[in-house]
Amino acid sequence: MAKDKKSVLLYCDVIHTVEKLSDINAGLLFKHYLRYINDLNPEAPSELLDIVFEPIKQQLKRDLRQWEEKIEVRSANGYLGNLKRWNN
Repeated sequence: MAKDKKSVLLYCDVIHTVEKLSDINAGLLFKHYLRYINDLNPEAPSELLDIVFEPIKQQLKRDLRQWEEKIEVRSANGYLGNLKRWNN
């Protein structure tokens, strides 16, 4: 994930996928998710979990790109605000 990013979104619609998994596989999926968002580069414990996790991973990547774009815009706006405040 992103450096110094302390939070992620877990979307509610993932429940439809997780409900179809056994409790053991659901727990393994959640552990895999936590390892992924903490940059531990996990290997999926099974092919099933690899397939189930792929759409979640793609959504995380989309969210990260959006976050990075927001950071750039906010940084630029902060820079301009600083110039307006101190350099009339």
